[in-house]
Amino acid sequence: MTTNRRSTPVPPGATYISAPQVCDRYGGVSHMWLERKLKNDRNFPRPKYFGRLRFWKIDELEAYERNAAAAGQIAETVGPEAENR
Repeated sequence: MTTNRRSTPVPPGATYISAPQVCDRYGGVSHMWLERKLKNDRNFPRPKYFGRLRFWKIDELEAYERNAAAAGQIAETVGPEAENR
């Protein structure tokens, strides 16, 4: 997927990542993919708000990924092809 925005690397030791960084983590998915994930997947971690900005705890995302992989759902949760489901 091609985007016009620059990817912001996650610094070592970071606790939170921004919405664009979450999109990058899942293969450069769109903002709409993230919105649909929040709406349709009750197990997907919810963001914390700092003012109007949303941030996700990295350890919550990692736990979600481990649980999804253990349940055999990782193909449904990661990647741009999941957006079309």
